[in-house]
Amino acid sequence: MVSDGYSLPTKKARTSRGVGTLFVVIAALFGVLTIVAAAAPGPYWNCGSGQRCAGGADAANLLPDETRTKLNRDPAARHQFDAWVASPGIRIGLAAVVLLESGPMPILLFAVGMALRRLGQKRRNALADALPWLRRASRAAIVLSFARVIAPIVQSLLLANAFDQAEVLASPINVETTFLLLMLAFAAYATIWALEAGIRAEHELADFV
Repeated sequence: MVSDGYSLPTKKARTSRGVGTLFVVIAALFGVLTIVAAAAPGPYWNCGSGQRCAGGADAANLLPDETRTKLNRDPAARHQFDAWVASPGIRIGLAAVVLLESGPMPILLFAVGMALRRLGQKRRNALADALPWLRRASRAAIVLSFARVIAPIVQSLLLANAFDQAEVLASPINVETTFLLLMLAFAAYATIWALEAGIRAEHELADFV
């Protein structure tokens, strides 16, 4: 590992490690929630006043509100939908969509947390240690941006045959926001690449001298 001469002051290093640990914990929670959502697509948790809290899974929660309301008003259509999403192939497909759409997020959070913890090290090459984790985080952000576009389309294809007539099965995709997030992720990746190249060049120059 190359040395970059970077090291945070003691107080800021401690804060960096603490925030990094928080990100790692949140990433673990997101990971567990993603696995639960993949195992039972459409999880819900309701707590009404004066009533006990109840939870479960309903694949209809994957539908836009208007389509779900219309489905719940038609018992025959609801039965057909439930039978379709209960088939093994569809359940596996929906689980894969959940993992595709939400899986990159805990990876991103974990990588950011590890980068912060590396930056908080009392070592001269703290930045060089952190950059690979930041590169992983930027890659996860890029995958997440693409997944948020692809996953709804795949999910709609999986659920299409659950209805006799064409229905709106996915919420509109905000292309502008998705494109902006993708560009920010690429910008972060390019910045990290440039920093790594600079540290490497500095190290090679020091070795030459």
